[in-house]
Amino acid sequence: MKSVRTVLVVLVALVLAACGGNGDSAEDDTPSPTTPTESDPINEPSDGDTSDDSATDLADTDIGEFFDTAGGIATVIIGDETWEFVLVPDVPIASCDADFFGGFVAILVNEGADMASPMNAMTVRLPGGDFTDPPILTVNLGASGELEWIADETIYEQNADLPDGLGVTGFSIDGNTASGTATFFEQESFFQFGAGLGDLLTADGTFTVTCASDE
Repeated sequence: MKSVRTVLVVLVALVLAACGGNGDSAEDDTPSPTTPTESDPINEPSDGDTSDDSATDLADTDIGEFFDTAGGIATVIIGDETWEFVLVPDVPIASCDADFFGGFVAILVNEGADMASPMNAMTVRLPGGDFTDPPILTVNLGASGELEWIADETIYEQNADLPDGLGVTGFSIDGNTASGTATFFEQESFFQFGAGLGDLLTADGTFTVTCASDE
């Protein structure tokens, strides 16, 4: 019997040794975490990681990159008031393209207004060639306390009760210059009119816009 017990003891010892025995728990075999050092950085991207470079901040997008921004000037007369607008390259929204797929597109700012505000600008969009969007002319002077005038025939899509003739009533594109006539409505009065709280304020006007020559 003694020899049998001896054999059993030896076998148990061998099993414990094979399992990493010493009576320690399995947790003791888990390597302890090491404190990172400068040579072992955490979450540092590899040289091939370009995820940050692919991010695009739309706020930094310059709309002018799609247009000819060499220069431009516009005069808009509405009723008995006249406004002058110019292209200022430092203003991200500013642009002037006399051949936008055959049409004419310009966004110019009020020279005497806050150049950082898009609320002091005029926008003209005239169809031609492959550019078939309906004509529109807006004079937005909201930031300086003035009225905002809009000539846009698509307004009838929102309210069929509006009087006829609103929008750009005629225009021509001659080289780098576009000119025409328009019947404007004032934006705030349009909201009041739609709510049944007042009359629609309208006014006739003319416009001339010239983009700088590419030559």
